[in-house]
Amino acid sequence: MTSKEKLIQRSIISIIIIIFISIAILVLIEKAEKSTYAVSESVQKDAQYQNLEISEAQNIDLDQIIQKNSVVEGYREEIIVKHEELEYITKYQNNPNLYIGTTEISEQGRTGIQAITTKKIYDENGKFIKEEQVSAVVVKAAINKIIEVGTKKKEIPKPKNKVYIGSTSGNLNFNMALNKPSGFSLEQFTKALTDSKDKNKIFQNNAKYFYYVEDQYGINGMFVAALGIHESAWGTSKIARNKNNLFGYGAYDSNPYNGAYTFEDYGESIDLVSKVLVKYYLNPKGTTIYDGGKASGKYYNGNTLSAVNKKYATDKNWAKGVFYHMQYLYGKIGK
Repeated sequence: MTSKEKLIQRSIISIIIIIFISIAILVLIEKAEKSTYAVSESVQKDAQYQNLEISEAQNIDLDQIIQKNSVVEGYREEIIVKHEELEYITKYQNNPNLYIGTTEISEQGRTGIQAITTKKIYDENGKFIKEEQVSAVVVKAAINKIIEVGTKKKEIPKPKNKVYIGSTSGNLNFNMALNKPSGFSLEQFTKALTDSKDKNKIFQNNAKYFYYVEDQYGINGMFVAALGIHESAWGTSKIARNKNNLFGYGAYDSNPYNGAYTFEDYGESIDLVSKVLVKYYLNPKGTTIYDGGKASGKYYNGNTLSAVNKKYATDKNWAKGVFYHMQYLYGKIGK
């Protein structure tokens, strides 16, 4: 074999060795990748079922970060997140087998949970300035309550309430108990709330709901109507017209329109605000209220207009304004 033939033979052998090594390397890399993927997949499954920490990001305490104070232009802000009950919505459905003015619960409601974020602002000396609600996020959805209302014609009975003793229509005074029904009939509610000031006929068309809340929650329905008139200017406010919200419920000072709740209809807002008043404002903690529940009493200072004013509204003249509308409505019934 010549030297040239030997050189060619060596080159061929070298090329074959290089190809073999390359193939071996590729096989090893592929096996390594599969092994890595299998380990990663295993870790992910373990993390899913055994709560293993596989990332530093999972160690971040968001609540701790939120709770931290921040100083902005000489002011200190404190962000606080609290979990509170989310009241359920009540839906009313017509029932031709029930007499007009009567109601029947077909499905009980269930409260949910919402995370309320509030911001407290202090000056540079640590003095409290104001508190604002920043957001409300639903953590657990509430379940609607379903009430069937009668449409069958008959003489309209007075509201039945198993918890409270109703007050009489002639007892209107500034210091009257608001956690007792007015005792007015559905016809009287309709008469009182049919008015030229009600340009869009919102109160006239929803008079029955102010009547129903007396039966369901033992609250003075005329007070609730007067409150709605006061807060919405007879249903003409933007929140009332666009969000079916007669009370500005959920609105906070920094951004009232966007913060205000949106309801499917006015009946929902009337019902919800009535429940909130009974549960949090008008009865001491532990009082038996609607659906056999107990009052929270969180904002309770008494069951009169002046007492409710202390926690419900920052306007010191709020009570007088609501009472003015109550006088107007009660006066129409007497005519």
